[in-house]
Amino acid sequence: MISKKEVQPIFKSKFIKVISIFIGLFILLLLFGFINENARGDAMENYEPVGDFVNHEGVKIHYVKKGAGEQTVLFSAGNGTTSPYIDMYHLQNELSAFTETIVYERPGYGWSDSPDSERSVENITTEMSKVLSEATSNQSFILVGHSIAALEIFHFAEKHPEKVDGVVLIDGVHPEYAAQMENAVPFSISVTKLLNRSGLFRLLSNVDSVKANFVQPKDLPEELNDMALDFSLNKMWNDTMIAEREKISANGELVSEGNHLGNIPLVVISAKDNPMDGWVESQETLPEWSGNAKQIWVETSNHSVHHEEPELIIEEIRQLIQK
Repeated sequence: MISKKEVQPIFKSKFIKVISIFIGLFILLLLFGFINENARGDAMENYEPVGDFVNHEGVKIHYVKKGAGEQTVLFSAGNGTTSPYIDMYHLQNELSAFTETIVYERPGYGWSDSPDSERSVENITTEMSKVLSEATSNQSFILVGHSIAALEIFHFAEKHPEKVDGVVLIDGVHPEYAAQMENAVPFSISVTKLLNRSGLFRLLSNVDSVKANFVQPKDLPEELNDMALDFSLNKMWNDTMIAEREKISANGELVSEGNHLGNIPLVVISAKDNPMDGWVESQETLPEWSGNAKQIWVETSNHSVHHEEPELIIEEIRQLIQK
């Protein structure tokens, strides 16, 4: 008969062996995923850019212009948005029937090149100004920004108030909130980037219910679905996006110290149930940045409010056109 003292070492030995095999298989899976993902190359080469480019200090910046009019509505996406063109697709399509619209893809995003310059709000705003100066002859702009794009929009309005006819923020970050954020890249972003590079996300994207999380916004034309997926898997948390994230505190502080909007119309559209600590409270004070402000709360926890309520945002922008 085997004693209890003899059973315990045998059990422990088998347990360690099983765990070792599991870890070994997991490492092999990751290795296979890394090799397979790197062997794919740049999937974006399969898609022709839909817009045009502006060359700024050797960096090609992509933008998409639609519609015509004396005013230009400029859309700028949030940090980590792999394809601003697709992200703002519905808003641009609808509003281009009323005026000229431009979706601006910051360097490192969409079809734009990755830059060598630091991701300071000064550099980002200069890049946006360069696109506007070459892409349109208009000198009258309505600036629409999601999340972190609020910083470059405020900074542009501070420098060129005579050109700005209105600002619409889609759950845009409050400059003072950004100034208090930690510069360190959240652990969740680092893990997400690692898992994506391992090929795991590409494997999971074959499951329809999982794929839906990579293809945003919803109800895209069929030909854009595969493009949206490839952009997500190829551009997810690239070095430029992470460099932007690392500068958010310094950028928020600089914008906070600048001038407010005066009486430039400001529409603040906020997710009422955004789960980020202190976010909702910061949104409540954003209208103070203009003497002509309007605040709209949307009953959602989704930071991408424009995916939840596109028609609401379209109507608010329409009211600013030629106002």
